[in-house]
Amino acid sequence: MNIIEDVCPISEFREHAASMVAKVRENNRPIIITQHGKSSAVLVSAESYQELLDRLDIMAQINESEEEYAQGGGIEQGEYFKQLKSRYFP
Repeated sequence: MNIIEDVCPISEFREHAASMVAKVRENNRPIIITQHGKSSAVLVSAESYQELLDRLDIMAQINESEEEYAQGGGIEQGEYFKQLKSRYFP
């Protein structure tokens, strides 16, 4: 992120929205939109947003697995691979 290039007042965003969307898609860097001198919103490409959602989902799954393991859940690695093989290579 480049503070000089990637921060934009909302008034400027209104005037140049299409070109800013193109810029975000091209360089894959978010733009922070300010209102009354304070950060108000972030414009990101759809691809970057999907990557962020995917990462959050993976992190949530890891957290859930760690909690399950801490409570005594889970299965041994050997058993997991045995189940995996029987599912996909019957």
